[in-house]
Amino acid sequence: MSHQSTPLSTFEWTPASAGVPQAETGEPLSELLSSLTEDRASSAAELVRRTARTCHGWLVGSSCVDAGAGVALRQGLDEFLESQGWRGPVDRFRASIAAIEAAVPDDGDSALREALAAECALWLETAETLAGPGWEGADERPRLRLPDRADCARALLEGPAAIERGEVFLVHGWSETVARGLELVQARGLAPEVIVSEGGPDLGGRRLARRLVASGMAIRFVYDAALVAAVRRADRVWLGTDALGATDFLGRVGTSALVERARELGVMTTLLATTDKLRPDGDVALPDWAEGEAWHLWESAPRNVEVEAQPFETVGLEWVDGVATEVGLMLSSDLQNTPLRAL
Repeated sequence: MSHQSTPLSTFEWTPASAGVPQAETGEPLSELLSSLTEDRASSAAELVRRTARTCHGWLVGSSCVDAGAGVALRQGLDEFLESQGWRGPVDRFRASIAAIEAAVPDDGDSALREALAAECALWLETAETLAGPGWEGADERPRLRLPDRADCARALLEGPAAIERGEVFLVHGWSETVARGLELVQARGLAPEVIVSEGGPDLGGRRLARRLVASGMAIRFVYDAALVAAVRRADRVWLGTDALGATDFLGRVGTSALVERARELGVMTTLLATTDKLRPDGDVALPDWAEGEAWHLWESAPRNVEVEAQPFETVGLEWVDGVATEVGLMLSSDLQNTPLRAL
């Protein structure tokens, strides 16, 4: 990302060309994906959908990749994966492409290209489309690659610790999964109140607050620095993540202090994460791009100021009371004992 000379409304920012690129004959895949490589605003699910759609169109529309389709696709994805591969869904997309490449021989005909295009298309399917036209006669429907984010909250609507009407939720900045979960709680008539933090240098909390207000929720917006003190006013802390491992998860900076305070006060803390957030190898890594994009934290900082612009930190799963997924509520020990590739 080039240095920006003017301030940005970063809570809404996305590169001007971040829509799905339209392939032209012979256009390199890396160029089609360049805007997605630099995108720091879109959710992981949105990035994967755009990438899968672009790769599918490139595979179907290019006549030059029959021979070595796997190599050509891998090379075209290299820069995108280097920039965005820290996100769980992106890493799982990479793993799914690698699995197809390993299973289908690249013998110069169109078999591998067709298999890769079919896998890309599956990342665009939803529960509704898999149940709709085209799948009626299927013996077995494939696993949903990107589950509905709202399904994480369903596990919290029943049982002894079920959400009650009028509870106060505390959330740290932007999360599509948390937003969808709170919208489900609101739709059930439970009238949640939400304390939202500004959300770091991208001010993602503003984006979340605007969305939740549009759903009719009562919102209190606070500085990130005030979030730990605000735990005392909350009934629940809800967290989102871009990457989930066997022992830790990726949280926005300040999450560690937040969950420690919640533990001290006995406030229930839940991580909401669909299973596509799980990294295939069980490890979580911080994104590398932050060091080279310090303008996110301070644009045009003086030469002798060292800007520590990493907006994420790793947080141990032992600090949360549970992980709410689309397949139910899990404990940290469940994640340690479950083969992540099987989910």
